[in-house]
Amino acid sequence: ILVVPAQFGLRHRGRSVRRAREVFTANEFGLGAFAIGIMLLTHPEREVQWEQLHVDCAGADAGGDVSRAPIFYFYDGKVEFSARWYDYAYENCGSASAFVSQ
Repeated sequence: ILVVPAQFGLRHRGRSVRRAREVFTANEFGLGAFAIGIMLLTHPEREVQWEQLHVDCAGADAGGDVSRAPIFYFYDGKVEFSARWYDYAYENCGSASAFVSQ
């Protein structure tokens, strides 16, 4: 098990993925779909209703399309995985990130 300090999106809530990437601190980096998927498997309570903070994957692009970023969200009774334009800000979304020691 690898333990890494990370946050599930609250720090960058309401920011576009592009803006979140711009304001990352020197020791912060965006997480990709695999890392966030693992986090959701170990914290299933994180995505249980539509009216909550959904998780943007600021450390990945959508299959080579650099204008879109993957996202996990809860819809119609289940967790969904999709991609949205990385330039759009959504009030109910935030980019997940992790931190390295300096």
